[in-house]
Amino acid sequence: MAEAGRDISELELVGGTRAVFPDNNSCADLDQALAHIPAQLEQGFTTFCIKPSQFTDDPGGIGHFCRQVMRRVQSLV
Repeated sequence: MAEAGRDISELELVGGTRAVFPDNNSCADLDQALAHIPAQLEQGFTTFCIKPSQFTDDPGGIGHFCRQVMRRVQSLV
């Protein structure tokens, strides 16, 4: 990037979670997935993608789930 006259800070680094499913019928553990966020923050990632369907089977609870994720991630910072 330096050779092209660009700065690495111009890039938006997008990180995410890695869902680990305990079996074929259960949702992944959110706390386990979020445990990887602090290391990504230290590396300069500022945006994170999380797939709610990996962590909840309740379509009506997606808003609550997203608020819960935001609170947990803010507490990691």
